[in-house]
Amino acid sequence: MALIKYPAELPAPQLDGYALKKVDNRIRAEMVSGRARQRRRFARVPTELPVKWRLTANKAAIFEGFVTHALSDAIAWFSAEVLTPQGLIPHKMRFITHPLSDCRPLAPRIWEYSARMEIEDRIVLTEEQTVAGLLDPNTIQQFSRGVAHAVDSYQE
Repeated sequence: MALIKYPAELPAPQLDGYALKKVDNRIRAEMVSGRARQRRRFARVPTELPVKWRLTANKAAIFEGFVTHALSDAIAWFSAEVLTPQGLIPHKMRFITHPLSDCRPLAPRIWEYSARMEIEDRIVLTEEQTVAGLLDPNTIQQFSRGVAHAVDSYQE
């Protein structure tokens, strides 16, 4: 079944209050010695995102219809672009809190909606992309030659 897409006719959420909050997936055990051990609990955890929209009355009516009908009253997963350090990237997401339970008029024809959302699996750079970014503008061969030269020329 195809994933429902956030309507292109509707604006993205406001940046005011926008924050990507990855659910902590670590277990930390404090030891008697004062040290601590940590390990990863799960490989994938959701990322929470508080969002807020300011919409004209016409766009607000479309938004309410989308949430009610297309998302089965804010239950269904859907695809929407999320602002990340990599830019706007489509993610699979759903509402944690119902956006229609917190809406208010800001002016006669401007409405504000707030909700918390969850991103199923936030997209980050792959290991290869991370290494390439760290080596930029060098290639892996240039980096290797530089390390070899540094080791060869190291004096004690």
